Amino acid sequence: MREATGGVGAQAIFDFVGAQPTLDIAREAAAIDGIIQIVGIGGGVLPTGFFSTPFGMAVQAPYWGSRSELMEVLELARNGLVTVHVEEFTLDQSPKAYARLHAGTIRSRGVVVP
Repeated sequence: MREATGGVGAQAIFDFVGAQPTLDIAREAAAIDGIIQIVGIGGGVLPTGFFSTPFGMAVQAPYWGSRSELMEVLELARNGLVTVHVEEFTLDQSPKAYARLHAGTIRSRGVVVP
């Protein structure tokens, strides 16, 4: 990722896994003053502070509700009462996906699948 960004790194990284290997990649790929959003709860740990992440880096782990509330939402989905629309993009299509995200034309979720 650093090579693809001319050595700068990514300004925004969304880790939907949250496992140690993916968090390690996120830390190495992040740009100065970038942000890492840890969405997945894969049990990884991302040390933050001087010399462990790029300067000015923000790390957030948005999370809401309890485990039992999550189970209730999953049950609603199983019963067809909650649905999620997903648009899949290949890695080569990721610039198009980000352009559509910026334009607000992706409905619900855009997922880049390597």
